[in-house]
Amino acid sequence: MRNYTVGDLLEAREKRVQEIEQLIKGYGNPLLVLRVNYPGLKKTNELTITIIREMSELLSSMFEPKLAYKTLQQGAEGPIFMAVVQEDVFALKRLAVELEENHVLGRCLDLDVYDHSGRSVSRQELGYPRRKCYLCEDYAQHCVRARRHPEHEVIHYIEEKFRNYRSAKSHDALNVKF
Repeated sequence: MRNYTVGDLLEAREKRVQEIEQLIKGYGNPLLVLRVNYPGLKKTNELTITIIREMSELLSSMFEPKLAYKTLQQGAEGPIFMAVVQEDVFALKRLAVELEENHVLGRCLDLDVYDHSGRSVSRQELGYPRRKCYLCEDYAQHCVRARRHPEHEVIHYIEEKFRNYRSAKSHDALNVKF
């Protein structure tokens, strides 16, 4: 995997913003953007690629008849899945929040929903509280900005959640009835 710099990360964010604008203008529908909340500059790695690949398959199957476009990319920001979905923007955001709150990997994910004007729809607009930190009860945004937790603790949390996800998935496969 390539080693990225802070400059690469900033450039990738700018490019993503431009791509989001182009997709929304081109399709005129809400856009769902999926990333892993992974700390540091090594956001593209085997774990994040696997998580995004599996979660993008889940989202694709959930929205199959309503998908106008989808793409999976890798770069300085880590792997990113983008999907233009022919759905009410608030219904799409509710589904995204439900996934973040209830799926085993949900806390590890960042699911942003953009409306037809390119504005990100917030959780608070739908009456949901701001996201809490993985490791403590403070708001996630506070911990990220203050760099309150060492990277290795956050990475350990994501790895543990992924192990739990794989274990549950394997368990479900063993209980398949024929």
